[in-house]
Amino acid sequence: MHTLTQLHIDIARNATDDFNLFHDPMRWQHILDNPFQGTIALGFQLGLFIETQINQDASAIRPRRYSVYEFTFVNPAKEGDGLSLTIKSARVSSSEKGEQESQRLILKASGKPSLIGFYRQSDYLSVTSSLLKYSKDQISKMKDRTLLDGSVFLKRKWMIVGNVKNYLLSAFADQVQYVDEFANKVRFPQFYPLSLMSSAMLERAQALNYDLIQNPMIYVSQNMCIDNQQLAQLKSNDCLNILVAPIETDPSHLTCAGWVNSESLLFCAEVKLMPLSEMLKANQ
Repeated sequence: MHTLTQLHIDIARNATDDFNLFHDPMRWQHILDNPFQGTIALGFQLGLFIETQINQDASAIRPRRYSVYEFTFVNPAKEGDGLSLTIKSARVSSSEKGEQESQRLILKASGKPSLIGFYRQSDYLSVTSSLLKYSKDQISKMKDRTLLDGSVFLKRKWMIVGNVKNYLLSAFADQVQYVDEFANKVRFPQFYPLSLMSSAMLERAQALNYDLIQNPMIYVSQNMCIDNQQLAQLKSNDCLNILVAPIETDPSHLTCAGWVNSESLLFCAEVKLMPLSEMLKANQ
């Protein structure tokens, strides 16, 4: 059992530039009608916990080109909660694109389901996006925080080893499995570049004048696919270009894509959000 503290939450939000007030111990009360009565863990922080626990326990799934994480958020994980992960037996599915091997998982916080979903290894990019019409060469020439076509937001981040080490600490991981200067080893966890989507989404909301205090949003689900071959080649200070856009006209359903050193995507994701006000109405 791993007990979540405010220090773990603070390290995670600082390492990923996630300034959402749900995680801020001094300002969570500023959120209108906040029902959580304290800070909650970052959604991507819980994803990193799942990734590092899977790696630590040597998952039986054979590594493939892509890793896929499909999560549905059930209850928040809060300061003081004990985190535990249960992973079911693997199953293989086939399609004309190739094979996927999947394990169902349940992350519990103090014994209550916090996140449910799947971990997969895939032969193919299983998440697609309208953002594929853009290219790395095209967006790398644009300024950070550029708005394209009215609603597509560009956020530029960098692979910072110091941030990675801190981020791993926030998820109870052994840093040496990923970064060891004496062995000249730097292996970025999958959830480091994926987690940088959080600040990109928040900055996009600000750029569109969305009020994150009066109308906060919470995660409903995440579906993310990352290229393991590219991930293994990442180096310190590599530049990550992230695009965020709505899917069709739904401002709560976002598509995200990230490029680093290749014209092909490092990752592609879909994220569903819900206004906190809608969650409160549903629970009345």
